[in-house]
Amino acid sequence: MAAAVRERTLAGLDRPPSPAIISQMAEEIHATCPDVTRLKCFRLARGWTVEEAIAQFHRMCDREGLRRRGLTERSWREWEAGARPDRDYTDLLCRLFETGPVQLGFARDYTPVDGRPLLSVDPVAAVAQETSEHAERAEASEIGPATLERLRTEMVWVCRRYVVDAPLPLFVEMRRLQERARQALERRIHPPQAIELYFLIGALSGLMANASMDMGRRAPADQLARAAYTYARIAGHTSLMGWARGMQASVALWDRRYADAVGYAEDGVNHLPYGSGAARLHLLRARALAMLAREQEAVEALHAADEARRRTGPAVRDELHDEVGGEFAFRPAKHHYYASAARLHLGHIAEAIEEGHRALRLYAEDEPHHRSYGCEAMTRAHLVVAYLVKGDEESAREMLEPLLALPPDRRIGHLVTTLEVGRELLAARPGGERLAQRIGGFCSVGLAHTAARALPGRSR
Repeated sequence: MAAAVRERTLAGLDRPPSPAIISQMAEEIHATCPDVTRLKCFRLARGWTVEEAIAQFHRMCDREGLRRRGLTERSWREWEAGARPDRDYTDLLCRLFETGPVQLGFARDYTPVDGRPLLSVDPVAAVAQETSEHAERAEASEIGPATLERLRTEMVWVCRRYVVDAPLPLFVEMRRLQERARQALERRIHPPQAIELYFLIGALSGLMANASMDMGRRAPADQLARAAYTYARIAGHTSLMGWARGMQASVALWDRRYADAVGYAEDGVNHLPYGSGAARLHLLRARALAMLAREQEAVEALHAADEARRRTGPAVRDELHDEVGGEFAFRPAKHHYYASAARLHLGHIAEAIEEGHRALRLYAEDEPHHRSYGCEAMTRAHLVVAYLVKGDEESAREMLEPLLALPPDRRIGHLVTTLEVGRELLAARPGGERLAQRIGGFCSVGLAHTAARALPGRSR
């Protein structure tokens, strides 16, 4: 609550708050949270931690030529809990906060209630003055439309390149672009500009979550996906909210938190009830339900995904999936790849193989800039597993050969995880040891290993 009061008040100022404004904020915090001591309200109004308040106390003593005291964090916290400092410390604290002992809660005010102002400053006059000054400043913005257009264009470029380029260099580029958007957000801007910047930051957070997953970094991916949802909610961008929930569901799936994945996907559909984005969410939910052995619900989710895609059209086009596109798009080929994976987990091997081949045909027919090498590789990896479960080792080998030619910087984390399943199946078959060893060699040098060498963080 204190942070909200402080943020709202400072938003209307173009200079550091005066002692009167600090006092006003402290009064408002105390009025909202009467159980919080007035000393603590003044500290929170300043935006200080206890450690920062003590440091400011010592700096004040040095600045004013006063003898330093042995003030400790324990003493300060006792005062904020209701204990009263001695007269020497009371005087110094009043100096620090530029107020009196009554305002800090260290003395009682015996002025009759009917003669006492409700607040230490006139809030009506203060608000009128602040609002007037803010209105004058609000007429101008420190960034122009060209800046926002460039940031959006670069976000779209990096999003579309993600489909065909290696993730690690793009992650670095996304991070730099996001920092530029954050810096723009800190300048004097109009509310619609802030909404656009929050959307851009959220979209980039989502892309970086996806890249983190490709690099085998599930914990950072989860944090970034959650941030993407938060930024999308602030911007009021329902399409990004739905997509981010899907990203959270995807992370939860690979982290084997299947119930969480179901919950994220279901919440995502509340934001994206129709269209290709909704189809993606239904398919993620189907896969999670399959892992929970809830077959009937999983099949219903697969049908719901088909129905959501059938309702795709001009009336349900959304900015993210259909206009920005790139990694945010959920084209028919990817739809069938997701369906193939869900069918495989359900044990519907024939259907999984049929859906997988349909996805590969669509990828082969699509324009090069729409042909996601990662999703196409994952389709093949799931087909390898499906054929091995079926007992068709020859078809599995046929699916596998193109994958083994992928360079290490494109051997994404999910691909390695899926092929490890195929390796285990092959190793258990007579005569399959050699191909299993080839898969093992492929998986030992992947994007996760490249990223681990290039980036300092290694936790998953």
